[in-house]
Amino acid sequence: MFAELPKLLERAGPGREGEHGSITALFTVLVDGDDHNEPIADAVRGILDGHIVLSRELAEAGHYPAIDVERSISRVMPSVAPREQVVAARRARQLLAKYNKARDLIQLGAYTAGHDAELDAAVRLHPALTRLLQQDMHQRAPLDDSWTSLQATLLAG
Repeated sequence: MFAELPKLLERAGPGREGEHGSITALFTVLVDGDDHNEPIADAVRGILDGHIVLSRELAEAGHYPAIDVERSISRVMPSVAPREQVVAARRARQLLAKYNKARDLIQLGAYTAGHDAELDAAVRLHPALTRLLQQDMHQRAPLDDSWTSLQATLLAG
């Protein structure tokens, strides 16, 4: 099975010769019991150029699309997006991760502002970043608008 996965997944190929920027395939891997480190899912993640992880926890909280930004990744983003977008996306991911790491402390009321500037920024920007990552099923989110919103959110922090 593991020898056949690369053949199957790479069959989608890079697109037609001379064409750029096209997604040639989408693959869905369902994991048992939300175990994203089970062998097949782990092998597929290692072969593909990127992956989007959907989160049951986010979906149950009404966060749509239920994309877990911290666990999703694109290895080609630095090659296809302008540097300032890559840097901004990295910064947003860092802030989300910092907030999520301290979530229990924040919810218990044990977080006190002023001890960690990075955590302070994460707490301050978390509502805006969360809003930015959500949209209604019928709402369109053009790239330029999303980029402008991300820039404004990060600058506010």
